Formats: sequence, C-alpha cells, structure tokens
Amino acid sequence: MPYPPEFLQLVDKFIHLANELAEHGNDGEVSAAILFAAARYNAFNFLSRNGSEEDRDSAVEFYVSEYRKAVVSNLEGVVGPVVKQQG
Repeated sequence: MPYPPEFLQLVDKFIHLANELAEHGNDGEVSAAILFAAARYNAFNFLSRNGSEEDRDSAVEFYVSEYRKAVVSNLEGVVGPVVKQQG
C-alpha cells in the first residue's frame, strides 16, 4: 500500500529533526527519544479521547503492531532506501 505524499513529508520532518539532534549527541539516544516521544504522544491521544480501561490492551496491541509494520517495511525498503548506497 503506497503512503500518501503528505504523510511522507510529515515523516521526513521528524527524520530531519532527529538527524539535526543526532549531530550534537548520541544517535542511539535520539532514536530512543523518538520511540519514547511517539509512545507518549500516542498515550496522550488515547487518554484524551476518553480511552477506557478496557480499550487499553487493544490500543497497546494496535500501536505495537503498527510500529512493527513500519520497522519491517523500512528495513525492506518499501518506501525507498533508508540509507543511501555508497559509491
């Protein structure tokens, strides 16, 4: 399934910020911070939309599943190369 260009532009903004932050520190720390920030943002959205206690497990499963799909599709180059080839 192709991603809409507007979505990929939004993704690129986050990646640009992450690359900018990684220039001044540890890229592993930036990676961990992005993951934590995504979890915090998603938890906030879930809770602010009156997510019930019963819905929490399904929300967690949804977010974990979506993250897994995103990692796999990027590792497989579905959207394009993650790392530019040298040479």
